[in-house]
Amino acid sequence: MFAPAQPAIAFDANGPETLWLAKGEKGKDKDKDKDKKDKKEKKKDKREKKAEKKKEKHEKKAEKHKEKKAKKDDKVEIKVNGDKVKIKGDEIKLPKGVDRAEFNERVTRFTQDRETVVNRLLNTPAPEGRDMAVILGAAALALAAPELNAAALPEDELITYRNCPPGLAKKDPPCVPPGLAKQGVTYEQWASYSDEELDRLLRERRELYLEADPLTERELLLLESNQIAQLYNLDAAPDGHRYALIDGQPVLLSNEDHTALLRINELARVPTIGSGINVAPTAALTQADLINLYRLAEPQEGYNYAVLNGQVISLQDSAYETLQLIRIARAVL
Repeated sequence: MFAPAQPAIAFDANGPETLWLAKGEKGKDKDKDKDKKDKKEKKKDKREKKAEKKKEKHEKKAEKHKEKKAKKDDKVEIKVNGDKVKIKGDEIKLPKGVDRAEFNERVTRFTQDRETVVNRLLNTPAPEGRDMAVILGAAALALAAPELNAAALPEDELITYRNCPPGLAKKDPPCVPPGLAKQGVTYEQWASYSDEELDRLLRERRELYLEADPLTERELLLLESNQIAQLYNLDAAPDGHRYALIDGQPVLLSNEDHTALLRINELARVPTIGSGINVAPTAALTQADLINLYRLAEPQEGYNYAVLNGQVISLQDSAYETLQLIRIARAVL
């Protein structure tokens, strides 16, 4: 048989013995350890809460930055036609001079009237001496100033006129696109540009339009590729290409050229032509011819008239220059 456990006894050197239960002292130590643990846990919780707050603050800041960046990415500002075009989500601020209501009306009218207008276009002859279908049939000439009797000129002289769109024939200097004229390019220099130089120049100028977002899902060009081929008795455009018609001159466009042409056309102004007057799609006309024949107002300073796929448009110098570069560099002989 075992003796019952005895309580622990401690002696004080200065007095009578003191008795306590060891178990109770152990409990006090446990309380102290618990207090320390609690304090440690509280500090840990505090640190974690602080870290959580810091994380939340960082996430909010990151989210705010992300939203700001998204807004910035969503808001694009490009310069087309010499004007700033701001695009923010679905909201598009059209260039100066292009009214939203007028633009929307143009899209609606195009959708409703396209078939009627196209049928009329295909049956409207060019004025005598201004029909590019006849000029191109008379001589191997890419681009002729309409004042010329192409058939009577020797081949070496025709070459000097190949870079002369009719809309620029009476400019000063003649034939030179506005932007290049401002840079001091003379008629002689411009007339001597090679195919490679023209192609390089066009590729540089069209880049801006390739980067621009479309203003509408509709393709606002009246005549289609096969209709232009029909007008000029051309073979069907090869795969990846299509025909367009600029100031009476058929051009063969790559997909990139066509995209640039669409952006230029979207941002053009569309003047009202005289009542009862039909546009002649194959006509090569000077600015004066266009104004007189279609009873147009004098264009604003820095603007020029052109006929693109059978529709009279008004373009600012920079866009008009790109259009004429397309006409020259992509001409169908």
